[in-house]
Parts: sequence; C-alpha cells; structure tokens
Amino acid sequence: MYLLKKLPTDGKARSELRSQGGFTLVQLVIVFAVIAVVSSFALLSIARTRSTLRLQNSTRQLASYIEKARLDAVRRHATSSVVFNSASTYAITMDFDGSGNVSTRTFPFENGVSIVSTPLPSLNFNWRGRISACTVRFTAENGHGEQSWVSVSDAGDVTVNSCVDITTTMATYGTVNTNSSVYSAAVVSGSEVHNNTVDCDGTSPPPGPPISGGPGCPDTVNPSSISIRKHGGSTAQITVTATNTGTVSVSAPSNFSVTPASQAVTGGGSATFSITSLNNATATFAVNFTTPFAQLTVLVTVTN
Repeated sequence: MYLLKKLPTDGKARSELRSQGGFTLVQLVIVFAVIAVVSSFALLSIARTRSTLRLQNSTRQLASYIEKARLDAVRRHATSSVVFNSASTYAITMDFDGSGNVSTRTFPFENGVSIVSTPLPSLNFNWRGRISACTVRFTAENGHGEQSWVSVSDAGDVTVNSCVDITTTMATYGTVNTNSSVYSAAVVSGSEVHNNTVDCDGTSPPPGPPISGGPGCPDTVNPSSISIRKHGGSTAQITVTATNTGTVSVSAPSNFSVTPASQAVTGGGSATFSITSLNNATATFAVNFTTPFAQLTVLVTVTN
C-alpha cells in the first residue's frame, strides 16, 4: 500500500515549492530578450566584417590586375588598358597567357562593392608602362559606406589606400646602332610607334569636362576644377553664374558636404557654394550644378 504525502498548506512551504520549480515566465522572457539583442549585435558585426573584407579583396584584386597590365605593356612593347564599364565591373585588355594574343576580359567587384569615382576611371599603359594622366585613383565603396582606393601615378606606380608621387623628371634616350651596339637576337620586331613625349607636367590639375546645355551656353561655373584636403582638411568655394532667374541645385557624391543644397538666383546673378570632404577617400569626383539653363560640372580632387 502506498502512502500519500500531504502537500503543505502554509504560505511559507508553498513559496519554497515555487522557488524550486525553475524560472518564471517573466524571467524566461527577459533572458530570451537579452539573447536576441546580443545575437543581433553579433550578426551586425559579422555582416560589417564581411563587407569590409569584400571591399579590401576587391581593391587589392584590382591593384593586382593593374600591375599585371602595366608589366604586360612593358614586356610586349605595346599598350594595355584597364577600363571600368560599370560601377562594379572592369575590362582588362592585355596578353593574359603570354602567347602574344591580346584579349579583353571582364572582372567584377565582390558583392556590394562599387566604384564611386566619377566619371568612371580608366587606364591606358604605353610601351614604357606609363599613363598619360599625372595620377588616376579608383575609389570603391561597400554597403556600409567604407571606402578603399587604388592610386596609379604617371610612372605606373600602384598603391592601395595611400598616395603615389608624381614623376616629372624625363629620362633621356640615346640612339643605338642595332648592327653593332645591340645583339641581333635582342631586337624586337614590330610596328608600334614609341611616343616619348612628356606624360605629365605636374603643374596644374586636369581641366573640367565640357559644359552640357548646348552650344554657346551662357551659364558658367568657377572654377571648373579644384582640389580640397580629405576629411574636412579644407573647404572650397564654387561660384555659379546663371543668366536666367530660378534655382541652382547641386548633386554630389556621398563623401562630400555641399552647402547650401540649392540657392535661388536672379537673371545674371551668382550663387556661391561651399564644398568639404567627409572622409579619407582621395580621388577625383564630379559635382554637378543644375541651373535653369544647363548642367555645369566641376571636377573636385581630394588630396591628403
């Protein structure tokens, strides 16, 4: 025969039984809420880290292909190029397998990474592995607004997230006699024209692009190209003169602060805008000013 144990009926005993029964519903809800918050922060951190890695991988792969294209141009005594055909893909024209056959291949950035330099940058290496511009910068950005860039000097030096020096000293070339000065087997045949003119004088920034709005556009922007220091190091003033009464508005990349965003003008009047860099990205960007008559573009180069 089993004996039934009588349950305690006093308040103290019932309280002791409840304390031995585990967590209450409220306690479980609090624990799960804390776990959810911690997990959310962990997932966000992982997502941001992956986005940063995709940005770094994309820019370093781009720098690697640029260097390969430069060396290919020197090896073949010909030309090679790296051209962005969209914000996230670029085409490379070179001899990829060393067979002497030049082809063009397209390579994409990793997911969520795109170029923010405007207009879309491009490189053309000559037979000496040099480019015609003083400096070309490829600035890329991921979905979290982080930026990384590749800089290429006129001499073909390639760096990632750092500046390159502009080379203005030209080397002199002597005439050699292929019959006596050079071993015959070392002579490379071909029809390439070797251009030995100065690539970059290093004295002035590149001019701004043509003004759109039709021939004889009377609206003006001054200056058409300008340089500012990165991350708020300096501020530039840009003046737009419009022939018609209306509003002048500005469109700029997200790494710029332009104030005011728009400004009313009377016919023949001017509007002045201030522009500042918001981060460490160094590149050349297009800032567009829309007047009642046309769109005016200013090239803004961000330097250290």
